[in-house]
Amino acid sequence: MATQGEPVEAKTALNDDVVTEILLRLPSLSVLRFHAVCRAWRALTSTPAFVAAHARRRPLDLISQHHMSAGSLLDTIPLDTLDEEKRRCLDPGHPPEASAYTCIEGMRRKHRLIACCDGLLLYECSQFAFPHYLVCNPVTRQWTAVPAPSSNKLTLPCGFYLHEPTGEHRILFLTNDEESGGMGFSASHFVRSLEAAETRRLGPASEAVHVMAPLFMAEGWYYRRTFHWLSHPEAKEDAGNIILAFDTVSETFRRMRRPTAARTWGHLFLMEMDGMLAMTAASRGVLDLWVLEDYSKDDTWRYLLRIDLPPTMMTADCAINVEPAILLIDYGNRSLGLYHLTEKRVLKEIQLRAGARYLFRDSLQRHAFF
Repeated sequence: MATQGEPVEAKTALNDDVVTEILLRLPSLSVLRFHAVCRAWRALTSTPAFVAAHARRRPLDLISQHHMSAGSLLDTIPLDTLDEEKRRCLDPGHPPEASAYTCIEGMRRKHRLIACCDGLLLYECSQFAFPHYLVCNPVTRQWTAVPAPSSNKLTLPCGFYLHEPTGEHRILFLTNDEESGGMGFSASHFVRSLEAAETRRLGPASEAVHVMAPLFMAEGWYYRRTFHWLSHPEAKEDAGNIILAFDTVSETFRRMRRPTAARTWGHLFLMEMDGMLAMTAASRGVLDLWVLEDYSKDDTWRYLLRIDLPPTMMTADCAINVEPAILLIDYGNRSLGLYHLTEKRVLKEIQLRAGARYLFRDSLQRHAFF
């Protein structure tokens, strides 16, 4: 009850502020449960301001899939601490039974997690040669089917991203053209907008480029609203000497040179270091790192440091910057390790339950495309 002389509205607003601050501190699934408490709390936690503020407080996790089936459990762990007490097992639910992509003639499809973006997961659903795709919010347990640019041509998913000028969630594909029944020697990039529910082609076909198999994703590093790929059909034209970059705003491609000394290394990965694009190269128990000092000039790569990998991470084949450490991922030994760059020691090491390679942050946002 409001005190004498205090407007009732002010008292109510104060209570809303207190409730909001409490709810912002709760895990995503707990906030969803509070939707059932009363209409006022449901309205409070459904505003764009609350959803955005809640997402900012969620930790950045590594997420992995337990099994390659629709709705299989997901394992998450905080990226910067590898705190196993905060490890979670997410149940994303299942796609609607009416989805045309769940099965064909009673045969179960494989659903493989291939990308994350803005709290959403992208799955590739394959049974034969030509896959389809599903997008899921594992927190709200909503699913939607996403058609490939073509149902009978080999397609390579290249990136899942938020187009900042429009707020649209988009998927970039590379799909073979008509020659030889969709298996010829030219391919085109397509952009699929989830909000607009439309797919459009980007520019002319790329000659002498084709998708050999749809069974992997051209995994790129997203930096400055741009995807960068070391492994992409167009990047292979220059015998492994380039990085292919795609500006998601201007929708233009750029070829960038790699560090000269890194071109002959086997395990190469991109990341961000001190606000700069960086590349790591791992081989024979060491990991070398370069940074691109001037992003507009691809001849400004500078060799930064060498890490002598610890005995338990000798075959590390991926690195992610979590300053002042880097996260080393060794898929062969199924292990994760936080390595402090200054102290030159492993801060923590844990075992992988599955192949964790995607970065994920919870989101309560509900999208019209579900």
